[in-house]
Amino acid sequence: MVTIADVAKAAGVSVATVSRVMNHSSLVAEPTAKVVREAIERLSYVPNQQARNLRRNESKTVLVLLPNITNPYYANVFDGINERAQALGYTLFLCSTERQDPEALLKETIEYKRADGAILMHIDRDERWLQKYSDRFPIVQCCEYAAPCDTAHVSVDNYRAGYEATSYLVGLGRRKVGIISSANRMMSTLQRMRGYQDALSDAGISLEDRYIACSDESYSYMSSLQAARELLSQPDRPDALFCISDAIALAAVVVAGELGISVPEEVSVVGFDDVIYTQMIHPYLSTMIQPCLALGERAIDMLDQLIAGHPLENRNVVLPHGFIARESTCPLREDA
Repeated sequence: MVTIADVAKAAGVSVATVSRVMNHSSLVAEPTAKVVREAIERLSYVPNQQARNLRRNESKTVLVLLPNITNPYYANVFDGINERAQALGYTLFLCSTERQDPEALLKETIEYKRADGAILMHIDRDERWLQKYSDRFPIVQCCEYAAPCDTAHVSVDNYRAGYEATSYLVGLGRRKVGIISSANRMMSTLQRMRGYQDALSDAGISLEDRYIACSDESYSYMSSLQAARELLSQPDRPDALFCISDAIALAAVVVAGELGISVPEEVSVVGFDDVIYTQMIHPYLSTMIQPCLALGERAIDMLDQLIAGHPLENRNVVLPHGFIARESTCPLREDA
């Protein structure tokens, strides 16, 4: 097996110099660094990553906390984290917070040094406990974030997206626009609701409490069906629904079919996320597009910088969202 000492001998330098080159140190002149890199390539030297990590007190492991591993949205974001993590040499330690306390998981990880940093995809918007951990441990919040903390985060503009989704439905001539939200306390839920409310207000439409329903905290399918029935079973039902996730929107389409309500003619439906399920059954779902892969990739890149001890130029990253109109929405007929 080729060792670092063999590389140093072949390059005519010290072992310390080879180590500096491998760590991209600026202390080694470029001509010397070139000779070392050529020796590494010629000898096909592969460093012992485990030994290097032990010397640096690193595990090259990242903890990822997410609320529901079966939700396709979180799975898509995780794909972005995973792909980029592999390129950076990290192993991921994945935990669901559905039945576990995220603070307890994070605290245990830090105390037992099981990871070099953490990405949190689930945290209540008003939590304060996170600050004491991010002050001493690299943490990035992805998609959701706690407002009282200055912990780094990456997300989309959920308020603007909620406003645009609602305004789009109003622009189709829909005046009875309902919303199916969630009982959770995530920042995205609050911001999408506020976007919905402000879009109606700006359009001169009164907010109707009877047109507001909620799924459970994890957007489960059964609770989404129940929320959709609550709205669509009314005598004076909504003629449009803004659903804060695609999972909820797909449940709303199913309920509409069960009740004999045509989508999109009688009720137009807009979802949120643009997961693959939106184009698996007709009508294909109109939805707000989240850059899932990019959210995950940016989160691990930010965390990598924090683990390396580098300050972040931007600790509050907002990525652009989009919208795509498909078969679940159409203009309201004048005779409707």
